[in-house]
Amino acid sequence: MKNQTRSVAIAGNPNAGKTTLFNALVGARQKVANYPGVTVERKEANLRLPSGEVISVIDLPGCYSLVARSPEEQIAHDLLFGRIPSLQIPSVVVCVIDASNLERNLYLATQLLDQGIPLVIALNMMDLAAEKGTQVDPDGLAKTLGCPVIPTVGRKGVGVPQLLDAIQTKLEGNGSADGRM
Repeated sequence: MKNQTRSVAIAGNPNAGKTTLFNALVGARQKVANYPGVTVERKEANLRLPSGEVISVIDLPGCYSLVARSPEEQIAHDLLFGRIPSLQIPSVVVCVIDASNLERNLYLATQLLDQGIPLVIALNMMDLAAEKGTQVDPDGLAKTLGCPVIPTVGRKGVGVPQLLDAIQTKLEGNGSADGRM
């Protein structure tokens, strides 16, 4: 694996802001292709972490759970579990959660954690949650889930540097059990 670029997958429910956050992370450096055998678009780009390591970032199709009910969800599931021969299993998954719809969005995150997948949660749309009067405690959520939870506003780039740091820390295997960095 020394010569192989590690990858990070961006997962989450449809409309949670995955692609917006993906674009905030990688800018206009994405390449678009189809997954093998299907017409579902694959977005992938290289990203240089603060450490200097270059990783591959893949924007997965939206899914509500690890039980695939559509071709798009099947692709996300297959990539996460190494069932797409041309793509490696991601080293880390960033689960993008819509902070204004926490309960529905947490289901996928808890399933990923139950599978032992190295996870960082991007608690996205924090501005919309605040406008709705929804209060979210990212630190408390991190302690409860046992993984890093980074508040973000993808369309404004808020939290992106912290998300990059959390990804790097998770790749290095230094994330603590209660989610603190």
